[in-house]
Amino acid sequence: MNQETAPLLFDARRLLVYVEDLERAVAFYRDMLGFRPLGGVAETNFEFATSGAPLVLHRDGRASELPRGRVGFVPSFQVANGIHELIETYRRRGVRVVHEVLEVSHGWVAFISDLDGNVLQIYQAKGGSR
Repeated sequence: MNQETAPLLFDARRLLVYVEDLERAVAFYRDMLGFRPLGGVAETNFEFATSGAPLVLHRDGRASELPRGRVGFVPSFQVANGIHELIETYRRRGVRVVHEVLEVSHGWVAFISDLDGNVLQIYQAKGGSR
């Protein structure tokens, strides 16, 4: 691969999600969504483990009373199976379900929202159990 055909951006370093209240957001992602905490910089950001680049909550966002919808970047997280059960678990915990589980050609998707209105996609590929 030469310099002209080499990708310019190829490794995701971090997935940034801007939040208004960092402490509240950390508790939500940890306790409600089940992300595994890694740590962060006090009053600035906080990282959570994913199977790839870490999800980083960064203060200085502005909360919205309603989910922002599918605008801009929407982080997508894949589950091996059980997307329907996971969405029900989130609903019982009080997580806003923006869009119910929908079957698409390659699997199932659903959308949830954090406390600041940031939307996240949950995805399950076909081949996993429904």
